[in-house]
Amino acid sequence: MQYIFLFFLGLLVYAFFIEPFLLSIERLDLLFNDLPDEFDGFKIVQVSDFHLSHFTPLHVKVLTAIDTEKPDMIAITGDFDGKNLTELGKNFCKNIAEKSRYVFAVLGNWDHRTENLDFLVKSIEDSGISVLINGSAVIERNGKKLFITGTDDSFTGNEDLGKTFKSVPENSFIIMLTHCPDIIYDAVKYKPQLVLSGHTHGGQVKVPFITAIFVPSKFGTRFLSGLFRVEGTYLYVNRGIGTSHIPVRFLSLPELTVITLRKRN
Repeated sequence: MQYIFLFFLGLLVYAFFIEPFLLSIERLDLLFNDLPDEFDGFKIVQVSDFHLSHFTPLHVKVLTAIDTEKPDMIAITGDFDGKNLTELGKNFCKNIAEKSRYVFAVLGNWDHRTENLDFLVKSIEDSGISVLINGSAVIERNGKKLFITGTDDSFTGNEDLGKTFKSVPENSFIIMLTHCPDIIYDAVKYKPQLVLSGHTHGGQVKVPFITAIFVPSKFGTRFLSGLFRVEGTYLYVNRGIGTSHIPVRFLSLPELTVITLRKRN
């Protein structure tokens, strides 16, 4: 009985005090037939779900990892903070913005719970990060364009895909940022080549040999984490950095994703 108690105590210690502060770096190369040659090898670092009201040493590890990767673009897929962005949070955003010429972000469901959403958005943008709220941006190399689109949070019903893609020409190469992966079946109608999302935390807590205990998605565990292919579009679901509701993780490590775009020969 004593050993059983110590075993479960060890699991609790790991879930509350160890795993939430580990960082997993996931790397993948994605092949595209229609990627402009100028963007072959374009490196994107995706991070998500910072929950900066709980600033931890893990966020310092994130900055170090991004600095090492030297990405062409950084994508932040929502949930900066649940209330207001603290001074530590602002400095964190500023440090991220300094690590790439192109840093784009979208809002998440926790961001919409903030006491002052305009203040939150202004704080993020003042740090040097471009917040896409049902809008788009362009990265251009030698006359060839990469379109970055970003929706407002669909989990809270604030997305507007028509507005998001309004300024994007047909047959463009599009990377779409969004917080909740549930939007994917509507998003593919606009033919983005790649959709980046977060929100699920990879379940945050998983039961060994079964699955996540709770996933905030109408599709359950279908888009729990990782890479998916939906009607010709790649969808990547990042497990996030912070934790939601309870500061615990088990078998769902915090994640920083490195995605390299490759031209199919």
